[in-house]
Amino acid sequence: MRSAIGVSAVFLAASLVFSGCAAAAPAMPSVAPSSAPSSATSTTPDEVPLRFAVIGDYGMGDSHAAAVATLVATWKPSFIIATGDDYYNPAGGSGSAKYDRSTGAFYCAWLAEVTTSGKNCPQGKAKTNAFFPALGNHDYSDATPGPATYLSYFTLPGLSFANSSGNERYYDFVQGPVHFFVLNSNSQEPDGISATSVQARWLKAQLAASTSPWNVVYDHHPPYSSDSTHGSSPTMRWPYANWGADVVLSGHSHTYERIQTGGVTYFVNGLGGAGRYGFGAPIPGSKARYDKNWGAQEATATSTTLTFTFRDLTGKTIDSVTLTR
Repeated sequence: MRSAIGVSAVFLAASLVFSGCAAAAPAMPSVAPSSAPSSATSTTPDEVPLRFAVIGDYGMGDSHAAAVATLVATWKPSFIIATGDDYYNPAGGSGSAKYDRSTGAFYCAWLAEVTTSGKNCPQGKAKTNAFFPALGNHDYSDATPGPATYLSYFTLPGLSFANSSGNERYYDFVQGPVHFFVLNSNSQEPDGISATSVQARWLKAQLAASTSPWNVVYDHHPPYSSDSTHGSSPTMRWPYANWGADVVLSGHSHTYERIQTGGVTYFVNGLGGAGRYGFGAPIPGSKARYDKNWGAQEATATSTTLTFTFRDLTGKTIDSVTLTR
């Protein structure tokens, strides 16, 4: 089991009011991702940390989503993972152009092998795919017909990556010292979402087979959340620690929260652009909560450390935690 070290958290009381949250639409990010190894690395004294970003509930295609994308671009991440709701109706468009408006318009530098009739990012600028989303409920309800529209736009995890699931609704991939497992937590998943489902049995087996220093699971619906709109999704409380996961990231709740429970660090990351939610009473294990501005997580990984830092649109660090082996 890994332990958390060097933890610094900033908890902002609900009475604090952030001024200037409605940022004007910035220019589309043009920073390309840096190259990243595609297999686990060994520990070396001069090991270069792998940098990636985590966004969630970003698919509005508006100024807030653009501002988050601009923030992320300044970090120059090798790749981006997204915790779902990659498209909302307000982004507009039809067919594959829906995702061109919600995703391609802001994250073209990380996209490859996309199929679209849109004009913002007709082909993607990455040599290999560097954008790895999870399916959210709005990818079903808004990107109609869902999930066919999502699956026709993205090629997941990408032609350069191995995927043990045999499908693109849930999948896995390796980047540097991290093995990522992307779940479909929506009730429409034909392989189920219970802890004994076909999907869960796949996760359990692949976590057991993983040889990577770090195993990161992400989906859309948070197993634990203190937000006052959706709250927790108990169906997704699988025995992640027993199966070998270190971290579980989710979206759906348009807040940021870090929860420590059952030997796993859980994150809620849903401040990528959609309207923000508030909080109810903190759930047990809640260590940090934030709902005053949009933002994203910058993450770095080595074979011995895994750090997640949430920053708001001003660049201010809201919460940071480092796991060590």
